[in-house]
Amino acid sequence: MQAINNTKGHLEKINENLSAVLKDIENISSYMIYSEDIRAYLKTPKNLSNWNRLTDLEDRINGFAIFHLTSKFYLHSISLMSNYYNQIHIGIYYDANEQNEKLSMEKAKERMGKVYWSDVYTVKDQWKRENKVMSLFRVINDINNVSLPLGMVVIRVDLKKIYDYIETDFRDLEKMFVISRNGTVVMHANSTYIGRVFPDQKILQEIRKHDHEPITLSYQKQHTTYHVVTQPVDGTDLVIIGFVNEASIAEGITGMQKSIRFMMIVLTLLGFMAMLGFYHFNIKRIQDLIKQTHQVEKGDLTASVTVKHKDEIGLLGIRFNKMVTRLRNLIENEYQMEIKNRESELKLLQSQINPHFLYNTLDMIRWTARLEQAMETSKLIEQLSKMFRISLNRGKILITIQDELSYSQSYLELQKRRLGNTLEFYIFCDHEALQAIVLKQMIQPLIENSINHGFENMRALKKIYIRCFKENSYLIIDVMDNGKGFSNEQFEMVTKKGYALKNIHDRLKIAFGNEAQIEIKQKADPGAWVRITLPFKEKEDDVEVIHKCR
Repeated sequence: MQAINNTKGHLEKINENLSAVLKDIENISSYMIYSEDIRAYLKTPKNLSNWNRLTDLEDRINGFAIFHLTSKFYLHSISLMSNYYNQIHIGIYYDANEQNEKLSMEKAKERMGKVYWSDVYTVKDQWKRENKVMSLFRVINDINNVSLPLGMVVIRVDLKKIYDYIETDFRDLEKMFVISRNGTVVMHANSTYIGRVFPDQKILQEIRKHDHEPITLSYQKQHTTYHVVTQPVDGTDLVIIGFVNEASIAEGITGMQKSIRFMMIVLTLLGFMAMLGFYHFNIKRIQDLIKQTHQVEKGDLTASVTVKHKDEIGLLGIRFNKMVTRLRNLIENEYQMEIKNRESELKLLQSQINPHFLYNTLDMIRWTARLEQAMETSKLIEQLSKMFRISLNRGKILITIQDELSYSQSYLELQKRRLGNTLEFYIFCDHEALQAIVLKQMIQPLIENSINHGFENMRALKKIYIRCFKENSYLIIDVMDNGKGFSNEQFEMVTKKGYALKNIHDRLKIAFGNEAQIEIKQKADPGAWVRITLPFKEKEDDVEVIHKCR
């Protein structure tokens, strides 16, 4: 039967706890035998000449005893008595029945230094309150002459407190007794039983018959079946007796079945509520996300998901919203870029009438000038033809920085011819940066700005510096001059209104995103210094926006 097996295990645990407590108390008495202070106290006669020494020893012994009394709440008191009538009592004041303790002392003397546990007896404190105790009596012998007794120690245990200490909450156990060999109840939840003879003589007979071995038996009382389980306490004459009420077990099983049914109902309701909650907090949001995805498939880029929780589904909704926003921005950028490209192509067509025809005509004029030995004119026409060839670029708006610099050089050669010897220019580009992808006609407007505005009314030698280099993962393009320059406020104005710089600024942002920058830098000498910073790309496909717009 499971309840009986559980009870056996429970009593074994109580046996371990009680044995450990009693062993601990015996260890205290053993320590006192080997304590130099206690032996000295017991050997010192009580007279006036030894007063200071005895007082000092008593203080030390009191400290030792108080430590154990405070750390082990089940201890009632400790008494130490010498053959010289010295006596120390630490703990609860008591008015002991002299006869009970005298009898136990005599039995302890017979054991000649071995531990003797008394039967249960009653002590009263100063308020006449009764406490049931069981005491350890032990003669303390001289360790140098074990046949010479020096005194005796008495350690009293409060049986109610020790019962509370060893008892554990075990529902199958209806009653529990701890009895001595002679059948006296030593411990019980009801203190009125303590000190009395165990009421059931049949059980006592069975315990004695089996010589304190663990036994299990059953009996009926008032139509109720009880199962009795006993467990001897190791190293003592004590026996633990546990009673299991079969009706209580059946009632407990019935109650457990009811509890299980109730829990099943509760769990079913909780499961249903959890399903509703799961649908509301997960499935419904996933369905909403799918619905908005279908809207995007149909071309509705205003679709968005309401995000209330930052869990996995919420993060998915946030990313969906970011994706739709980015897609909408890309389409808007593509649309704007397409419009700008159309406008640029239209203006180019309007201004050039027929670019291919003009390019071919210029090439023909260049060769005619050479035949006529007009070499300077031929070079100028060649520079102009090169500009037309690069600007056409087979309809593409992306070129390498090498071609862009070649275009800028041709433009500067023509301007130098127009301005005479008053213009000088210098172009430098790192070899590793030559194949970087940039926008067509990106540098020429900056050169034109320097000539038309920076050098306005300037008679001194005019200088333009162009340099390109790679820095980390960026392409740096610097255009500098020695003109009159402009302030940060002027730069902000020309990049926000309808100037050429604004056109460059807008095109760069659309093509390369926020990583593209155009800014004014400070120079130590007079003039302007404009810097363009672009992500370093060597493939047209890497320029994502431009690639989509072509």
